[in-house]
This record gives sequence, C-alpha cells and structure tokens, in this order.
Amino acid sequence: MQRNHHFIAGLALTLFSLGWAGCQAPKIVAPLTGGYEEVSHPKRAYLGETEPPRVSFEHHGADGQTNLIWPSLYGVNEVIKGNLAIFVGDQAYVEAGTKGTHPRLFAVQTPELPLDLTDEILWRWAKTNGKDFAVVLEKFSLVSPAEKNGGLELQLEFDSDDKDWPEKSVLQLDWNQVAEIVRAVKTKGVRQKDVRWHTPFIGEKY
Repeated sequence: MQRNHHFIAGLALTLFSLGWAGCQAPKIVAPLTGGYEEVSHPKRAYLGETEPPRVSFEHHGADGQTNLIWPSLYGVNEVIKGNLAIFVGDQAYVEAGTKGTHPRLFAVQTPELPLDLTDEILWRWAKTNGKDFAVVLEKFSLVSPAEKNGGLELQLEFDSDDKDWPEKSVLQLDWNQVAEIVRAVKTKGVRQKDVRWHTPFIGEKY
C-alpha cells in the first residue's frame, strides 16, 4: 500500500512538472517552390497559452542541406519566381531603449544573402507620387507582395491621419524593374545583421 502511494505521488509530480515546464511541439515544414519552405517553430506551450508560433523562411537544397534565410516571417505571402524569392520578414530594432520588430521587404537568390529592398522600393514610390522620401519612411507601415499583371505588385500601407496622404497605395513593377532594384541594393548595400537574431543581410544606408 505504501508503494502505491509513492507511485501515485511520483506520477502526480511528473505530470505537474510537465504542465509547469510545458512541452515542445514539433516543427512543421510547408514546402513552397524552388526549394523554399516555411518552417513553423511552436513555442514551449504552457497551460492556457495560445501564442502563435514563429515561422522562419528557409531553403532546402538538392544536396539535402537546409539554409536559414530569415528567422521570422511577418505573415503575408511570398512571391517566388525561379530562384528569386520575395518575402516580408520581421526585422528587429532598438529605439530609445525599446525593442521591437517591423516588417521589411526582402529578396533572396539562394545561396546569397537576403537583400532588404524596402527603402529602394519606398524611394521609387516617393519619386513616382511626388512625396518627400523622409516622410514616406516615417509613415510607412507594411508592404505586401503579390505576382500580378505579369510582374510584382506591392501593396503599400501607411500610418497617417493626413487626408492628403493615402492609407494604401499600389506600386506595380515588371520583372526587369525588380531586377534593377535587386542590382541597386547589391551595389549600394552593405552587410548588416538583425539586432535580435543576428541574421546577416544586405541593406542600403539612406
């Protein structure tokens, strides 16, 4: 009888420990085209916790090797054309002692480093729409890519209470223009690292 008591007590302690520490759910891989894939990283689940998993963008090569491209996707669709992938990633920043993330538009041609196209895209939009580039950078909140009309359509969103400033706007690019933007960032950009995940990328300094 004493033995059964110890067994039940030990089992209860084990179950309590599992509930306290949580259990790690397995990664979920969603293959895309061209060897690219989304990989879901569920966080350690505590009792009553429902926080969504982090999703990374990776490339699985023909040699079986997996290459991490970006550790955290923002949550909009990727556009993949041949070896070129356009995606929106969470980029970490530190401002006035506060840590956060904001969405940035990237392009990658594996096995090269990802390129941050955001500022180049916003500069072109500002030029086309007669807007002050510095103000565009300040008001910009999100870009969502889609393959439309034989090219790349970028849905831009801005935070603004100004009635003369659009909340949303579309920038349509053909693939030659996309290639020009990629070359511009490669030429003018410098190697940087995300401040949270320390993931290397190429970005321009405006």
